[in-house]
Amino acid sequence: MCRKIIVSLCLIICPVFVVNTQARDSDTDLRIGLGFSTLKQGNVFLVLSEYELDAKLSDYFTVAPSIVLSVADKWKSDSEKLFQANMNVFLSPFRNNRRNDFRIGGGLSFYKFNQPVIRSAFGFNLIVEDSYSINDRFFIGVKAFMQPYFNRESSSGVLLKAGINL
Repeated sequence: MCRKIIVSLCLIICPVFVVNTQARDSDTDLRIGLGFSTLKQGNVFLVLSEYELDAKLSDYFTVAPSIVLSVADKWKSDSEKLFQANMNVFLSPFRNNRRNDFRIGGGLSFYKFNQPVIRSAFGFNLIVEDSYSINDRFFIGVKAFMQPYFNRESSSGVLLKAGINL
């Protein structure tokens, strides 16, 4: 009896969620970026790829976890290897109107770098980003960032980004 009630409720509620999802704009998007960064200690220049999932909380606030990897030459054993995980919150001061989204953000960051010795640390992100919609699903953008870390390391760079509304 209980199983029939649960199945009946699911059959009634699930189509309502589908209709609501189709009727409104997507609040989630996936962004992929490619760019460069420099690490202060050791004067290291890195080519980076970033993978970010954005969840829009309102027209003004967005939460975005991301992973950043260095694009290293696989044939060289001494190439730099970077892994970075970020959790950021963005403010869109001019409102995210889904056509152009200028936003300022910050958050927490962790990095691990394997050249010449293994270094890792926690730190902060300071980000300025602008995205422009090509059509209803796809957009492009640019991101500038600075990351001070607790081990006195710092990183700064620029990424070109492309994304899709999910």
